[in-house]
Amino acid sequence: MTPQDFNFIAALLKKHSGFSLVPGQLYLLENRMAPILRQNNLICLEDLVTSLKLNNAELRKSVVEAVSINNTRFFRNKYVFHIIEDFLNKKFSKGSEQTPIRILSAGCASGQEPVSIALLLHEMALKDEVNLDIYALDMSRSIIEKAQKGIYTHYEVQKGLPTRLLLKYFSPHTDNHWRLNENISKQIHYRVHNLMNLFNESNFDIILCRNMLSFMTAEAQTTALQNLSQIINANGVLIVGASEVLNTNDFFEKIPNKIGCYRLKSVDSKKNVLPSNWSLKKKPLFKSALPSNKD
Repeated sequence: MTPQDFNFIAALLKKHSGFSLVPGQLYLLENRMAPILRQNNLICLEDLVTSLKLNNAELRKSVVEAVSINNTRFFRNKYVFHIIEDFLNKKFSKGSEQTPIRILSAGCASGQEPVSIALLLHEMALKDEVNLDIYALDMSRSIIEKAQKGIYTHYEVQKGLPTRLLLKYFSPHTDNHWRLNENISKQIHYRVHNLMNLFNESNFDIILCRNMLSFMTAEAQTTALQNLSQIINANGVLIVGASEVLNTNDFFEKIPNKIGCYRLKSVDSKKNVLPSNWSLKKKPLFKSALPSNKD
């Protein structure tokens, strides 16, 4: 692949998704584009570039979607779910039982993250009158369609999902597949969405955007953070990947000593649900909902 062709695709991805593709990631491009080449009867990446230059909008959309990060598992990074549980306990301690709980999973891939959140909330045994809404976004149409079905292979459910929760919240679908029970799946609203655009729902208490922002250009990350700042509650928390460090921005600030947790800069920390001295409970109520370290 010529440097010119590589730069053409890199510029296309930057413009339409904010994804930062560097020359050292040619292997990633080759892996992600292989299915697209087969589907469109193209022989090589050079043929793909030629077709893209003909302004093939549908092909361009497929290319942009193909680079989205789809690596996921159930209850990935258990500390994140401790954060969610503790956040909600503090919210309810302030007499907010009647307030809807709205959580957003950005970059949800095939749904393991929002499903894990839904299972956590059920395991917390919240009061019946608590209204739960979980939105899950990904820019890949095919991956959202998979998530909406709520069907997972035996291999997928073995990755992070405790057997107790599998038997409680899933039903056998085929010899090698499990289907998420409807009472859980109906609480998750899946949407195809690109973080470069403002989402049309708002007032989220918690937004998870893990291991996505670091793959964006600085400009794209700023756009995404601005859009997220418009839809999060004043006292909400943004959770990013443990190793991610947000670029200097006007929208979010790090919550001291909390892994991957940010809040709006404009929020008075004395009124915030997650003040600077916030700490996790030593014994989270939902501890039994999570797989043990040896699972």
